Formats: sequence, structure tokens, C-alpha cells
Amino acid sequence: MAHEILSVKLCQLDDELGMLHSRIRLGENAGHEQLSREIRQLSQECSEAALTLGDRLRLSKSEYASALYTYYEKIQELIREGCGRLQALAAQQPEECAQAEAKLLLAEYALDFAHQAAARALLISLEAIDSQLLCNEKQERSSE
Repeated sequence: MAHEILSVKLCQLDDELGMLHSRIRLGENAGHEQLSREIRQLSQECSEAALTLGDRLRLSKSEYASALYTYYEKIQELIREGCGRLQALAAQQPEECAQAEAKLLLAEYALDFAHQAAARALLISLEAIDSQLLCNEKQERSSE
């Protein structure tokens, strides 16, 4: 069962990464007005996705999901606070080019953090598969 769930989640991640590539490529060739629309739309999508995930965790009957919700809320608050502070730092730059450079650096590290999160997800996934295999083996031995 773990394999099917992880496969579905991996397909969803593949789709999202494909969209990420497309949107960045489109953004590089877009004008300011089109980028502003895209930023507003994506900001709305991010907010909705965060709310949906939070609701799924909060409303789950699993004690694990409930514990995850507590951590998720803390992480979301730290991200909001950090983004606000970093944007304020970028806005203090007197030149528009310096602000752009600061935002590019933030984007670069955000992608590095996403890579690290994906690597962590892989590690946890492999541990889950291994645990499932051990459980299956134990059940097979006890039914013999």
C-alpha cells in the first residue's frame, strides 16, 4: 500500500515541477504586467494550497497527522515571518537592481531548500517502504 501512495505523490510532484519549469520559462519572457498577474495568481494558489494542506492535517483522525499539523503551523509562521523580514531587507536597497539581486538570491536559496526537502522526502519514503517490507515479512512469518 505504501508504494501506491508514494507513487501517486511522486506523480503529483513531477507535475508540479513541470509546471515550475514552465512558469519560470514563461516568466523570463513575460512583461511586467503579465508577471504581476502571474505573481498574484500564484500567490493565491500558494495560499489555497497551504490552507488545504493545513485543513487535511487538522481534520485527520490520525494522531500522527495531528502532531504534524502542530509543526506545520509553526513552520508556516516562520516562513511568513522570514519572507516578510527578507522582503523588508530587499526593499531597503536604494537601487532597483540591488533589490532584484537580493530577490534573485532568495529565489536561488528557495530552490535549494526545495531540493533539500525533496531529498528528505526521498529518505523518509525509503524508510517507510523498508518499514512496510519488515511488517509484511513479520506477518508472513507469523502466519506460517
